[in-house]
Amino acid sequence: MTGFGLMFLLVAMASIYALGLVGYRLLLSAKRLNTELTKSKELIEDLNSFETTLPSKAVANTGPELLSLLGQRRKIGQAKEQRVKARRRRLIERIIDIEIDKR
Repeated sequence: MTGFGLMFLLVAMASIYALGLVGYRLLLSAKRLNTELTKSKELIEDLNSFETTLPSKAVANTGPELLSLLGQRRKIGQAKEQRVKARRRRLIERIIDIEIDKR
């Protein structure tokens, strides 16, 4: 084998090795992308399953019931705010856990 043939063989082997490394890195990136996609699908499903409440039929109220009704309305509003804050906190924690770049 001549010097040119040996050099050609070495270059070919080095290029095959480099191509294998690139393919391996691409495979690892695809696996990480797949895990992140499954996590994001779960988050999207969580967003889509947001509870909707059906309004009750309006009923005329009297003066003495007004204070108790306003108290009930305030409690309902506070409970709704707490649910929204808890949901937002859970989503933010999940988003923080997503590792975008693991190089």
